[in-house]
Amino acid sequence: RIQILFEMADFWQTPYVNVFKHYGVGQWKKCHKEGDVVSYMDRVIKSPAYRISGIVPANNFMAIPKHSSQSAGLVGKYLYILFKPLPSQFFTIHLEVVSSCGVTIRVSISNLYKIFKATATWLQFPYLIDGESKWTVLMFDLPYVLQKYLNRDFSHVKSFKLGANIEVKNILSSSKLYNPRILGTENNKLEFVTNPSELPLPREMRYPVPKNHQWPEFYSFIRFPAANENISVNFNNELPLKTLNFNNCFSQQSKNKRVYNELPIVSKSGSSISLRNSRRVQTQSEKTASQKIEEDFLNMSLIENVNISPLNKKPPNPTVIPSSECFCNLSRVIGLGPCKELRFSNNGHYFYFAAGPLIIQQCVETAEQTIYEGHTDMVTSFSVNIVDQFIASSQQNSPLIRFWNVSTRECIGIVKSSGYPCKSLHFASSDNFLLGIASTKQKSTLLIWDTQFLKLKGDIKVLCEDQTDDILQKALFCPYNNTRIASISSKKVHIWRIRNGKLKTCSISRFDGMEFNLKDVCWSMNNDELLNTVFVSTSTSTLIQIDASKAKTTRIINLNSSPDAEGPSINSIISHDAFFVVASTDGTMKVWDLKFEEVILNAEHESSVEKVAVSNDGLRLLALTDTGSIGVLDATTRVYKTVHRNHLKRITGVAVDPQNEQLATISLDGTLRVWDMATLDQVYEVFSPGEHPTSLSYHPLRGYIYVGYSKGMVRVVEDGEIKQDVADFTSPITGICVLPNGETIFVSDALGSLHTYRVNNSELAPDHQIKHMVAKGGHRAPSAIKSSNDGKVVAFVGPTEHCVTILDSSTLKCLIKLDVTSTVADCLDTVHSVSFGTLKSRDVFITTQSGKVLTVDSRTGTITSVRQPHPAGQIQLVVGDNYIVTASRNRFNVWEYGEFGGQVQQYVTSDPALHIAFTPHYNRLVTCGNFISIWNFFGPMSMNNQSKNENKTNDNEIILCNLESDSPKSSPPIPTTLDHVESDLRLDNSDDKTLDLSSLTLDPPPIPTHQLPITPVLDATSGVSSPTNEDNIPEIAQDIPAAVASDTEEDIPVALLPQNIKHPFKISPESLSPKSPSAKTSKDAPLCLRHISVDVTNSTLAAKRYMATADSCGIEFDTFIGCEGQEGRRNVIWRDTYLYFTLGNVIVVEDLKTSKQVHLIEHTEKVTGLAASQKYLASCSGSHKLNPSQICLWDLDTLDIVKTLSYHEYQVETLQFSGNGSYLLSVGNFQENVVVLWDLDNFEICSAASTEGHVNDASCDTENAREFVTVGKNIQFWVYDHTDELYSITAVMPPQFTRSIGKDVEFTAVTHTKSGHVYIATSNGYITLWDPRATTCLLHWSGHSHEIDVMCHGNGALVTAGVSKNLKLWKVDNANENEIRVNLEDEIELDGAIISLIMDDALKLGIAGTTHGTIWYINWDEKTSIRLVSGHPDTVNDVAVGNKDSFATACEDGGLRVWTIEPLEQCLQFSVLNAACTRAAFTPHHTTNVAAGYSDGSIRIFDLKEVAMISKMVPHKAGVSQLSYSNSGEVLITGDTSGIISVINSATSLVVRIITDHRNANNAEITSLDFSSLTAHWLAASKDRRLSIWKSNWITDECKIIDWLSFPAPAFSPDGTKLNSTSFNVLPPSIARFSPLEHNILIYTGYGVYQEIIFYDIKQKNAVRKIDLVHWATSLDIIPNSNLIVLGTNDRLVKVIDYVSGTFQDYVAHHDSVTTVRYCEQQNTLLTVAGNSLVRWNIKI
Repeated sequence: RIQILFEMADFWQTPYVNVFKHYGVGQWKKCHKEGDVVSYMDRVIKSPAYRISGIVPANNFMAIPKHSSQSAGLVGKYLYILFKPLPSQFFTIHLEVVSSCGVTIRVSISNLYKIFKATATWLQFPYLIDGESKWTVLMFDLPYVLQKYLNRDFSHVKSFKLGANIEVKNILSSSKLYNPRILGTENNKLEFVTNPSELPLPREMRYPVPKNHQWPEFYSFIRFPAANENISVNFNNELPLKTLNFNNCFSQQSKNKRVYNELPIVSKSGSSISLRNSRRVQTQSEKTASQKIEEDFLNMSLIENVNISPLNKKPPNPTVIPSSECFCNLSRVIGLGPCKELRFSNNGHYFYFAAGPLIIQQCVETAEQTIYEGHTDMVTSFSVNIVDQFIASSQQNSPLIRFWNVSTRECIGIVKSSGYPCKSLHFASSDNFLLGIASTKQKSTLLIWDTQFLKLKGDIKVLCEDQTDDILQKALFCPYNNTRIASISSKKVHIWRIRNGKLKTCSISRFDGMEFNLKDVCWSMNNDELLNTVFVSTSTSTLIQIDASKAKTTRIINLNSSPDAEGPSINSIISHDAFFVVASTDGTMKVWDLKFEEVILNAEHESSVEKVAVSNDGLRLLALTDTGSIGVLDATTRVYKTVHRNHLKRITGVAVDPQNEQLATISLDGTLRVWDMATLDQVYEVFSPGEHPTSLSYHPLRGYIYVGYSKGMVRVVEDGEIKQDVADFTSPITGICVLPNGETIFVSDALGSLHTYRVNNSELAPDHQIKHMVAKGGHRAPSAIKSSNDGKVVAFVGPTEHCVTILDSSTLKCLIKLDVTSTVADCLDTVHSVSFGTLKSRDVFITTQSGKVLTVDSRTGTITSVRQPHPAGQIQLVVGDNYIVTASRNRFNVWEYGEFGGQVQQYVTSDPALHIAFTPHYNRLVTCGNFISIWNFFGPMSMNNQSKNENKTNDNEIILCNLESDSPKSSPPIPTTLDHVESDLRLDNSDDKTLDLSSLTLDPPPIPTHQLPITPVLDATSGVSSPTNEDNIPEIAQDIPAAVASDTEEDIPVALLPQNIKHPFKISPESLSPKSPSAKTSKDAPLCLRHISVDVTNSTLAAKRYMATADSCGIEFDTFIGCEGQEGRRNVIWRDTYLYFTLGNVIVVEDLKTSKQVHLIEHTEKVTGLAASQKYLASCSGSHKLNPSQICLWDLDTLDIVKTLSYHEYQVETLQFSGNGSYLLSVGNFQENVVVLWDLDNFEICSAASTEGHVNDASCDTENAREFVTVGKNIQFWVYDHTDELYSITAVMPPQFTRSIGKDVEFTAVTHTKSGHVYIATSNGYITLWDPRATTCLLHWSGHSHEIDVMCHGNGALVTAGVSKNLKLWKVDNANENEIRVNLEDEIELDGAIISLIMDDALKLGIAGTTHGTIWYINWDEKTSIRLVSGHPDTVNDVAVGNKDSFATACEDGGLRVWTIEPLEQCLQFSVLNAACTRAAFTPHHTTNVAAGYSDGSIRIFDLKEVAMISKMVPHKAGVSQLSYSNSGEVLITGDTSGIISVINSATSLVVRIITDHRNANNAEITSLDFSSLTAHWLAASKDRRLSIWKSNWITDECKIIDWLSFPAPAFSPDGTKLNSTSFNVLPPSIARFSPLEHNILIYTGYGVYQEIIFYDIKQKNAVRKIDLVHWATSLDIIPNSNLIVLGTNDRLVKVIDYVSGTFQDYVAHHDSVTTVRYCEQQNTLLTVAGNSLVRWNIKI
């Protein structure tokens, strides 16, 4: 019977089944009820309903059919449940659905469920009640549900079970698609239709709706899936996920070997992606013995690649000079690392400490050092055995422990800990055991190694180990019983004992009933009175005495002098036979007797003492402070001596005293420190609070130090005293250069100014100042300017970052200007630094940002060689007598001068060599980074004196102004074309010493192939004249004499130059202005959408603005319409009920509850991105012409501006706050490729670093504020370490990985997870999961068909979106450690590419922004998207105002958008493909019709009521430029870009007249069409400043011209350039309007001799008056009610002018020229347009 019933189902179940009626609910014969189920009449739905209530839903329910063995057999695809949940109660609804294979599946809906769950036979859907409980229609597409989640086909519904607590009206089953919001009435029929096949519910199922109300006001409709998703999709046709091959990814470690971590397999399992971990190691074919030893350890752990060779200086390249002929060895180190260990040697004459990756033994008396180098990361702990024979040491991020022979300084062995970095190493007193702690975030492992065979170089084995759930800080062997160990954590003391080869422990957490924060631990050395006693220090100036044999607290000792107050923390305690030494945070180091009753000795320090040590004889005490100083106290003489100091932050510059054995360093810690290189003592220190030094230089004769600071101050320092402050600067000092004679000083600043000073004893007297001379930016400090060895010339980078300029130091005459752009074929390169070669060689070395070194002949200006001595990165270069040293990162190379580029010696430094310098006698080399390294230099000096003598006698040969040939000329010189130079920057004796070159432009002359590309600019006295025409010379300052340019007297054949070098053109002084950041360069922008590309605009904000006060403003802001889409990235922020987004140069803060806006206006250019922390809102905009880039910080509570930051020279690509909000990360675009980390405590730069390629996106670690990731051309993992320096690791993709994802792929989006992993997306739609610690890719899959630009992660899910316009929700399940499963949960499509996305923590609700300028509200539970903000994706060409509360906008994307004025929302949109909508106009008396003109010459008429196009015509061959209806609406007049005017009959849509009077002009685009509201006249104006006035009578078909006007204008553009056929487009348009206030008066403005508005009388045929303007007008409208004229200007101003008096006010609201202003008479508001931004103003007058 059931089978027959199913076969007849299509008949009796058509069109629907009323389930309650069919089963007789209420009679309870075919159905069943249990518990509290009652029937009642509901007043809202006005029909009977059933209330099911009760505490337990399982005991109160309604079941259909009556028995579980029965089947309802409902085959309808859609199931509709009409119910209402009871407020504040839990309910459950169960459906039993049968699949085609006979499997019964339960589908449950309940508000008890928090998340969706699915098994093979059960689907649980959570139900969210948001706000008030309403009657609801819940619709399920059952085939869709079964296919999507279980991959099964639907057969029929078996049963229902409606549990408490709900009210239910009915259940409907049907195969038709019903929409309950369609009521069937005429006024509501089409309002809520989303699918043409939707029908209204049957009458007995409908909810009643009162008159004049809408259905959604009272009820809810939930449909699954949502309306915008395809219903009943066959998921069997889903694109299968391919099983990918093994793909390898590795981190670049070193050149001689790489460790490969194999990627997991990605395979299909249902609709999920599974991950199975698999690792293996690939090695090279041949390895040295040390490599094989190291490989054994690396096979056990893939953490890092370690070189155990004791001399890391040995270069990997086999062709370098052998080490037996080394020029350098490391001699001295000044600095400390994070390791706070201190150890005395056995005899007390030496002490040990760690400096970064180095372990140093230093003599107390002589300061001689022995250095143990070989670690590849910071040393975290070390221990010296009792007889000073061996050292054991560990390092960060590595489980390896090294053992060193103290006498030979060799690494004699390596052992591996339990897989984690080891700390707190300690040798037992017998030297047979070594103790160490390996900790993770949750637990610690205590390990003990057997080291008794270390002397024989035997095996080192783990004797025993044990784990504890506590995080141990320190552990020590008992000095007289090596089987006992004491260790501490933050709260507990652990007493360990070795018994039978195993560790036993006992912990103590309460000490006499109290708890303490523990800091240090030590054993008592006195084995008589205090046998087996442990002392523990705390953070409250308290010591805890513990009996280790009983594990019992015996005494609490309070060392605070004031018992009532909490004392300082005791950081360190150490025991001796006769006393204890205690160090505290108050800076005291006290020596106590054994009973802690008397202080024997007290030493006070300026800062907290972190660590102490005692010599074996007890006569010397060692103290380490938190400021990095180490001091020794002699207990017998009580003399304290500081034996070591260091900088607290990264060193930013170094200079060597030419007279004494001293060197000076500057640092980000704000100090200048002077060091004695012989004793390593700090001679003195100068500290400047609130700023830090940026550059320094020694006086060559008198020993003064000239120091430049970040706030623009230059100070003269002598013997630690400041002799003079020079405050002539407003930006950081980037370079100080003192000429060798000591008479002149050159100073450059970050704004590009060059200053010269005369030296008068210790005082500086200003001499000259030249603006825009040096390249802008502070990143070239401290050596932005250099002088030659004889001091006759100086060189620097400028005036742009691509140029190098050489000046005569005495006359400031420009000798050579060289552009290095064309020396790099593949990209635009910038200059990093300039250095002079030896005096005899005449070489100039130029280093570039890409790592190249250019050698330039200073005599001819030609480039003789291009080399790249290091693989990548910026290069530091210094020339010392006969040697050249180049440094990059942790390496430096030494070349003999004549062999530069040939044979080389390579050295590896333990610290980045950021700054290098030779000592005066070239016997030492100094490298600086986080600390100071002094190297002995053994290069031959035989040529030194001889070369100096030769240089003294041959001075005339190196003067660049008069060059003489050293050999006969092989051919006559070929003249080089050179533009005449009016000024070569040689200053005369006039009073004005300031030269501003900002207006000069770069216009290089063409270079014939047979001519030399670079020619020095010679002195005017040389007698050689220039062939250049002087008529074309632009005017510069009148007080600067002219110089004549000519060629050199010697010709160098081009054939002798290297063939692979492209010679740049020479640059004349006309081109000394910096390149505009917005100018197009030869470096192509990335093609991905994620990288910001801002269109270049010619407009700038007016320098002179006449702003009214708040109480006298004629207009005021009301609403900004739209959001920045095409040129904004991540420019939407959602916090609570407020929405932050950008439009133009304005940040809009909108309250989502009230729709009120607050506008933040601080930027001058377009705001491209936003970021928010708990405290600040950050916004960024790029540079444009003279306006620098801006990063603005706003207080989120008050919305006040807090600080404006500026560093980037071009666009700011992205902003990111650190996880704790203490740092702000800003990334520059492809033109500079730099990341900058800002400290938000003082709003200064922490560090800045260049990236390897451009960056598209960045993400900061949510847990670690000092780590972040950048993605773009490469993936770089960054860390801002304790030395305040940025370091990065670049993930290198192996061939297998690139074959899977692609070779030319870019990484476009990145986001962190809370677990520390990183999701990274690509430009071809792949999603990857990375482990940043190991720089390893764990998983990758194809998620989208196009580029992914935004991602959000949280709550075990991932949301991705991008160019494909759809949001995808992925469920990530990593419960199994060996498997990660990724499921596609849901998908929502929006209207454009998604560029902004922010989700809540649960990843259920979010906000998305698209390139169409729209912002959407996303709800994953309801699978809905609601448009919150509408905007324009492209330029708005026109605004048309209707007679009622609406207006229309014409957009460049072809869209005609219709808006309501109140509320301000978009209601309709008509789109036309392949044509721009240029103009729009409403019909005067039929306001539902809108006419739109398009760039293809067509006119379309749209009916807003019918939402349809009713007419189309093509009256023009050119694009429509103007469109206007007559006052009566009878005709429509249109004008095009060629000057043709068409008159169209509105009723017939036929062209009745064509006017060609304006066509004959060259630039005849119609710019104005207007009808007089007082007379029967109309006018037309064209761009060539011609105006025609017409009189018409459309009834009699009369149309005749009555006047023709032409307005004069100069033959050049507003900027002074000569007009040609293509430059007319830059002229202001001709605008004409009839006055609505005066008869026969028209108003005209346009380009002319004067900036003015002309009032022209048609009858008198003359101008009756004028109003002078300050800016050229680009748009105009008249407000008759207020007697105002409103102008939009090319200078981004909205100008309101009084019609009668001509007085005006200026308003700023736009980022570009204001092209449209429109008055809305009905609402008395004003609309203005610039680009894609639309602003509504309220008129107050």
